[in-house]
Formats: sequence, C-alpha cells, structure tokens
Amino acid sequence: MKVVTDWKILRKKVEEEFDFDNPQIDPKEFKEIIIDAMWEHSGLGISANQIGYNFRVFAMRGETKKDSVVCFNPEIKTFSDNMNTMEEGCLSVPECFVKVVRPAEVSISYLNEDRKQEGQLATGLTARVFQHELDHLDGITMLDRVGTFTARYAQDKARKRLKAVSRGKPVKPKFAL
Repeated sequence: MKVVTDWKILRKKVEEEFDFDNPQIDPKEFKEIIIDAMWEHSGLGISANQIGYNFRVFAMRGETKKDSVVCFNPEIKTFSDNMNTMEEGCLSVPECFVKVVRPAEVSISYLNEDRKQEGQLATGLTARVFQHELDHLDGITMLDRVGTFTARYAQDKARKRLKAVSRGKPVKPKFAL
C-alpha cells in the first residue's frame, strides 16, 4: 500500500470521525489494513489519511502486529507541562528527520475496533507516536513543529539521502512515525 506524500492531502484536517453505526469499512478489517500498511513501511505509527482513508483513525506499532494498537476517533484530554525533545521521522516525508519538542505525557482517549472506550496516561514513545499521528489527522506534519530553517535543512538532507539510496549507496536505516 502506498503512503500519501501529497502536501495538499497531508495539510487537510480529517473532520470525519469513524462511524461505527454506519461504517464505510468493517473496523476489524480496517484494523488489519492499517496495521499491515504500518508494518510494510516499517513505521512506528500511521494515520488513515496517510493511506488514503478519510476518517479519524491511526495505528501505533507494538512488539508484534498482534500487539499493535489502532485508535478510532482518538483525542488528547490533557497535556503535561513537562516537555521533551526527540528526533522524529515520517512515512509521508521519506528520509526526513527533525527534533521535535512535545509534551512528555498526555492523557489519551480512543475507541478500539470493538467500539470499547480506551484511555491511559501515555508517556515516552507512546505519547510521542500518539501526538504525531493525531497531528496527521489534524493536517499538521512534524515539519510544522519546527522552525522554517530547520524544516528546509531537514528536507534538503532528506533529498540527498533519497538520491544516495537511489544510487545504491548504503544509508543508515531509521524508523519513522
């Protein structure tokens, strides 16, 4: 499955919540589709709009496909004041990596594929991935979270990495969100 890289699509907020009463696709079937896409592209997460679906759903990688989590109609209830900085990558911006400052802890809520309400205080990588993927659903990319100079520098560096890969040069692999 191809990952969307078109900025017009990525910048558009996904307004439509997943409708469990009248679903466009069976939620269990979609869970399988989005997890397979995430694993196929070695992502730590992937949002529905990155694979051509227009509803508020994303996946977060677990130790195995079975342990991966799909969040239907996700939201953040609260953000901590404690911030941290981590390098992020993105499947929609191949080979581009930037350091992004985000809240270290977030109180999250979402529905699982069985429409069961889930929630927790997310920390560490879980908090990071949840925020990154929710940003995608809101039409925000990681490059919007850094300064203009940093974004341009990262994109230039990414173009060079992509050229090197296309020429067969080995490039240190990284995971993307």
